[in-house]
Amino acid sequence: MNINSDLERFMEYINTQNISESTKKNYVNMVDSFLKFVEGNVTSENVRKWLSKIKENYKSTAWRQYFVPLRAFLQRFYPLIYSEVVEDLKVPYKKADYEMINYLDFWKLYEEAEKMAKHGNEKYVLLVGLAGILGLKSGDIVKLKGTDIRGNYLYVSDENYEVEIVPPIDKWLKKYEGKDEYLISTGDGEAVKPSYLALMLRGLQKKVDISLKRPLSVEILRNVAVARQVIAQPSLPYVMDLFKYSSTKTIEDIARYITESGDLRTILSIEVVDEMEPVLEFFNKLSIPVRKIENAYIVSRTAYIKRGDKFSRLNTLFVVRNLDGWQEYIEKLGYEVKRKPNDNFFIFLAGKLRVAFLELDDI
Repeated sequence: MNINSDLERFMEYINTQNISESTKKNYVNMVDSFLKFVEGNVTSENVRKWLSKIKENYKSTAWRQYFVPLRAFLQRFYPLIYSEVVEDLKVPYKKADYEMINYLDFWKLYEEAEKMAKHGNEKYVLLVGLAGILGLKSGDIVKLKGTDIRGNYLYVSDENYEVEIVPPIDKWLKKYEGKDEYLISTGDGEAVKPSYLALMLRGLQKKVDISLKRPLSVEILRNVAVARQVIAQPSLPYVMDLFKYSSTKTIEDIARYITESGDLRTILSIEVVDEMEPVLEFFNKLSIPVRKIENAYIVSRTAYIKRGDKFSRLNTLFVVRNLDGWQEYIEKLGYEVKRKPNDNFFIFLAGKLRVAFLELDDI
């Protein structure tokens, strides 16, 4: 098999995968480099020679960008060789030091940015919303124009995909729909550089009392958008595809942060049952894991509660840290909270939906 035919096969395959155009380009370039190095002769020995070259010339933090595309190529077209070198293709695990902020801190930032927008400076609320609510990268944000807003969607041309515009950023974005101007621009209407966005966020951070080890950045805000989806969607691969990641590693780190430090930890729907034993017996027969939280039994994102027990009249249960902070925020949104002294929960109505916020150390 010559270099060109191998590369063409890989390009055809990669075009069927749900990954961004920039990631596809990287995959093709990496495999092309490998095939040229081995002169089209794909053998276990040659793969190991290539890997040795990468390890000798690059730090381990850069190995992933070479190894992952090669892994995809071999697994698809040379499965026997892949089975021989799979251990060599593993990248040493190093936990990413993802800087995150809690939901309550994010909403402090958004609230401050919205105050500025109401006084005529809309750049900040657009930036915080695009990064922290819609999850866009800085390179995409600086290129966006009003012409990229199409109904309820924002078209990201470089990555060739659409992002649904959701509240509360929708009301600010819709003002620009159809206008041939950058959403965030210089004084003379030109596009800004990503470094300008970083300066904007550092200025905003000074206005808001939040604790961060690093300066506030688009990446940190984007992690908030990813965390929202991790909370809402049990499927990590779904979240990976939504944000065009090539693996679930980032998603896993963010999920770990939510477990260890996040102030909004999970959202549970309530299913009331007359008898708990048949329910538990059913899940046990299927070997489906069941967790117990106080008097509720949790399977996936559903809490099964016996009729008449605590929380059995609820529809939805939020498990959080910093209950006082959440109560203050929910009341600021206009909801009337019911909470007795020393209770580790509060309840309120959202229309006919009965909601509780419960503070727990372990879940």
